[in-house]
Amino acid sequence: MSSSPDGERDAFTAAVIAHVGYGSRRTPGADDVAVLAMDVPQPEALLAQVKQVIATSDTLDIPREAFGTENKSVLFAAKFEKLCPGLSPEALEALSWRWSYLEFF
Repeated sequence: MSSSPDGERDAFTAAVIAHVGYGSRRTPGADDVAVLAMDVPQPEALLAQVKQVIATSDTLDIPREAFGTENKSVLFAAKFEKLCPGLSPEALEALSWRWSYLEFF
């Protein structure tokens, strides 16, 4: 993995997607092993960062009524980016998918 900011952001995005199972599972999960198996210098530290961001996403409280006809992902991303700025659109999408599933199903 590159030690550049873009390389770190890409690795973090990949770790979020792997951990929640976005695009590979029907329902969100918590796959620590997938993150620990990544070819990165410090997978344990990366996993801790992912878990911290996920824990932060779990604190987000958006009432159902707030969505109206707006896409859940768009509203989640707008609100969550204030708590955790700088996430990639792909990481936000994966976190939104997880959050929406847990909140609404």
